[in-house]
Parts: sequence; C-alpha cells; structure tokens
Amino acid sequence: MRTTIDIPNGLHERLKEYAAQGGLSLSSAAVEMMARGMTSVDVHTAVKVDPHTSLLTFNFQRGRPVTAAEVADLVDEDA
Repeated sequence: MRTTIDIPNGLHERLKEYAAQGGLSLSSAAVEMMARGMTSVDVHTAVKVDPHTSLLTFNFQRGRPVTAAEVADLVDEDA
C-alpha cells in the first residue's frame, strides 16, 4: 500500500542514514521502524483511512501514542 507521511527534517536525515547503513530503501527502513515501534508498545491497532484527508490513521486500542522522539531513539539504537 502506498501512502504519504510528513517526517520532521531531523528524523528524515536519521532515517536516511539508518537506511544507508543497512542497505535498505528509505521505505523499507521506515516500515521496519514503524513495525518496531508498534511492537514495543504491545498494542493491537486498527488502520483506517481518514475520510477528510484520505491519510492512514492508526487507532491504538490500549497504550499510548508513539512519539517522533521515540521513533528517533529506535533509529539511534541501530546506528
């Protein structure tokens, strides 16, 4: 599935570095980091398309939102 997301500049640079170090495409690296983030909070999610923006939304049934800083920390752990 294709989608568009906004990534803060600093996080984008770190993600590009992570992808390059691992020989991954930027897309593959982003998917890997999202999967790790979702696993680390141990929640079930429902993915839906927002009817107003047509963007994917994630509904966490328990736990808390994963922040950009937490994703950045995961990228740092693998660097």
